[in-house]
Amino acid sequence: MTGEVPGDNPDLFAQRRDALLRLARDHGADSAAIFGFGSALGAGSASHGALRFFSGWDGHESLSLLLVTPAGARLLLGSPFMLPLALESRPDLVVEYVPPLDWGTALAARLPGASLATVGFGELPRQVDAALTRDGVAIGLALDEAAARLRLAKDAHAIALHREAAALCDVLFGRLGGELARRLPAWEVQLNLETEARRQGADYCRTWLTVAPAADYPRYWPAEARRVPEPGDQVLFGVALTVDGHWGHGIRMGGIGPQKAEHHELAGHVEAMLEAGLSALRPGLPLGGAEQAMEAVLAGRVDAQDRRRLRRFRNGHGLGFSYEEPLTTGVFRQHFDPGAPPAATSDLALAPGMILELHPNLFVPDLGGAALGEMVLVTPAGPECLLHHPRVCQSWD
Repeated sequence: MTGEVPGDNPDLFAQRRDALLRLARDHGADSAAIFGFGSALGAGSASHGALRFFSGWDGHESLSLLLVTPAGARLLLGSPFMLPLALESRPDLVVEYVPPLDWGTALAARLPGASLATVGFGELPRQVDAALTRDGVAIGLALDEAAARLRLAKDAHAIALHREAAALCDVLFGRLGGELARRLPAWEVQLNLETEARRQGADYCRTWLTVAPAADYPRYWPAEARRVPEPGDQVLFGVALTVDGHWGHGIRMGGIGPQKAEHHELAGHVEAMLEAGLSALRPGLPLGGAEQAMEAVLAGRVDAQDRRRLRRFRNGHGLGFSYEEPLTTGVFRQHFDPGAPPAATSDLALAPGMILELHPNLFVPDLGGAALGEMVLVTPAGPECLLHHPRVCQSWD
């Protein structure tokens, strides 16, 4: 690992904040505020990705607010315990502890009469939002979409860290077989591998591991991952981790002993879907083309009646400082939720520097499941897969 921390490159964050301030001015605001949870929520927070992108700061389990003005940037910490770390790691920011319910008072005092554009306020806790209103803070236009467009194409520094995150995913895939051979409950296998990722430089790691005669859905938690691997079991393993806040993600599959014919068929479906999705990730093509290509393959291989029986999650999503990067995720429908809206339409075209996760998947009740996930960088020449562990469906002892 590089050993770098976000504070090693303050000029990069300053440039991003300058770009955000220009956007705010274009929309009639004097300043901008970015709210964010910390990384402890993992994939459960979208606001953390925005805060990290503009500041390099991770509040872990606490709330933070970044104020960007023509005079500079100020970081308001919601926890006094985070102050020493922030002062040490973010010398380019003015840092202070202000309880979240006092943020309105602090903003009103520092920006009297100013109009404030916002990012991440959709996740702002209700009590904090009410306090801002009570203290008369002039909240202006939400700049979430405009700010997200600044994050679409990753720079060389970010791409290097995403490569490191992908390499750590490969490490865990390579060690999965040895852990399965120990015949531990699935949750202990997860714990051992997640701990190994942390030892090797991940600042966050969460896995899911489904071990069952018929794989049914992604199993994350100890209460649902108690099974000890046995011959004949399917094994589906997903990894999601970060290196300096940059997400890495992938899924591999196999079984304990020889693969059953019906499971081999399911694996063939997702392998074909993935290849079709990859072929659609070329600069200039529509952002939503990969979803359409994968769905077309599924429709060609599984008839309509059988498709209605399937249980699936998203075919993919964007990756960056957020696990589900804004703008590049909505074009993939969340199939696991029967009431979810259809895939979003987008005016965006694929461009070099975008990073996406494609993970076609399907689960047939009482029969089994298959899932395969690839982390992909869009380059001028086309898609580059950042994971190197073989995608072949493996057989473990």
